[in-house]
Amino acid sequence: MKQNELHYATMIKEQFPDVSIQTIESLGEGFRNYAILVNGEWVFRFPKGQQGADELNKEIHLLPLLVDCVKVSIPEFVYIGRQSDGSPFVGYRKVQGEILGEDGMASFPDIVTDRFALQLADFMNGLSAFPVETAIQAGVPVRNLKNDICLLMEAAEKQAFPLLNVSLREYLSLRFQSYLDHPEYTRYTPALIHGDLSPDHFLTDSHHTAITGIIDFGDAAISDPDYDYVYLLEDCGEPFTRQVMAFRGEVDLDAHIRKVSLFVTFDQVSYLLEGLKAGDHDWISEGLEVLEEDRANNAL
Repeated sequence: MKQNELHYATMIKEQFPDVSIQTIESLGEGFRNYAILVNGEWVFRFPKGQQGADELNKEIHLLPLLVDCVKVSIPEFVYIGRQSDGSPFVGYRKVQGEILGEDGMASFPDIVTDRFALQLADFMNGLSAFPVETAIQAGVPVRNLKNDICLLMEAAEKQAFPLLNVSLREYLSLRFQSYLDHPEYTRYTPALIHGDLSPDHFLTDSHHTAITGIIDFGDAAISDPDYDYVYLLEDCGEPFTRQVMAFRGEVDLDAHIRKVSLFVTFDQVSYLLEGLKAGDHDWISEGLEVLEEDRANNAL
């Protein structure tokens, strides 16, 4: 058992002596959390900093309210403990299924992608129908998307633009202005969104015929419902995103796709800024590359 796994195992045993730990497997370390699998059955998540702790507190209050509102499995926290710094950690039965992953959608036949699209449409409809005031009372923040994008633009102009060639700076300036200059893009009825609806957070059955669960609600917010399409478009492609939109009864899909494509660009800008903040040269290089790809894709 590695040192950090031993540390977390000790914490679990001290606070939950009914958990008999036979095996521990690392599930990976992200920017905000470290996760382990205990006895092949229980997932324990440990925030690494204040942001991760705040997000987990939000999930602790929100997810029990969502269980009966969605048709796929989501984490149901059985154990809620405290780390030495006062931040929470949680344990829950592993949501059954295999992570789909960013590239997973490309290999499936139409009958499967249709089913996935319908399930995601139902899931997103369940979130949109969830009472906003109840979500706010559970600690879900209200996100002013227009304000966030204005702040992102200012940060990009100060921190990223000096690294960019003229054509890429002009492209990004046009993308920001395209969003800000279209009033219909900034008018929406606020609703609960997952905030990180990526295939990395979709679980499927062993035969990859249905979505069995959705995880990681740390970015949940009250915001523009269209923002939940951003990672579908980015990772699953436009045809699949259109399927989900159609199943949800969206009208003028072309306009929706144009709007969400702007969100994808802004997400790539955020990625570059995170790399600059971390001072990671490989991350910065990748961020610049994906922005060039974004420009090329939208020039078609």
